[in-house]
Amino acid sequence: MLQHFFVAQQLKAPKLHLIAFKFNLPMMSRYLIPLYWALALLEIYGEHTLTEPVIIAVKPLLLTTLSVWFYLECRPMGSRFSRLVMAGLIFSIGGDTLLMFVEYGPRAEQFFLFGLGSFLVAQVCYAVAFWTYPGAKSGNIRQKPWLVLPFLLYLVGILGMLWPGIPGGMKVPVAVYAAAIVTMAMGAFNLRGLLSREHFLGLMAGVLLFVLSDSLIAANKFGQPVPYARVLIMSTYLLGQYFIARNAAAIRPEKQQVSSPE
Repeated sequence: MLQHFFVAQQLKAPKLHLIAFKFNLPMMSRYLIPLYWALALLEIYGEHTLTEPVIIAVKPLLLTTLSVWFYLECRPMGSRFSRLVMAGLIFSIGGDTLLMFVEYGPRAEQFFLFGLGSFLVAQVCYAVAFWTYPGAKSGNIRQKPWLVLPFLLYLVGILGMLWPGIPGGMKVPVAVYAAAIVTMAMGAFNLRGLLSREHFLGLMAGVLLFVLSDSLIAANKFGQPVPYARVLIMSTYLLGQYFIARNAAAIRPEKQQVSSPE
């Protein structure tokens, strides 16, 4: 009798562990955002003090933590929008990791281009997610095409200002990346009127902070040195990615369908 009892308990154990794991996922998600900000403060400290071990250890963990949080919030990733934003976060991890080797490894220019390429894919993922969001065909910019002018002026202005300082072999990649991030920003702005005011402003804050961060990188690398560049770049970048992920999770189409009345 006892032998049969223990065998039965062993057969049930995996199911019980699986149930416990599934039950704890929301709790895990709850602690990931505080962990993200703790890592962010540690990273900013490392950038400010130029503490190489801290930067190398922490930087890859930042977007990894945010990506895991986004996945847990949006599982089972029921829309293309969620999957594209998730892909953007994952390629951002690659960009962060590759750009570390610009300073802390050989062949700095090659790693800069690899990192730029990874972030380019991230920007394309974000841009496609925004431009193909439900209702985006009748969005703000689609109805008023002249609204693209401030974005285009910014693109021309930043490239024109930095162009003389960009090495010949990097001019095309930098121009393509700049066009991609501006297209991403326009895609987010196109959602005005389709989202609640809170989520639209939150999403735009994230996008504009991301644009600012990349602009600071470009200005510091190809133009004049920017005071406190390392701290400013990481602060705006981490805030930007957080606001994008947080608001993308809130506006994902599958959540809107579930919460809408039948």
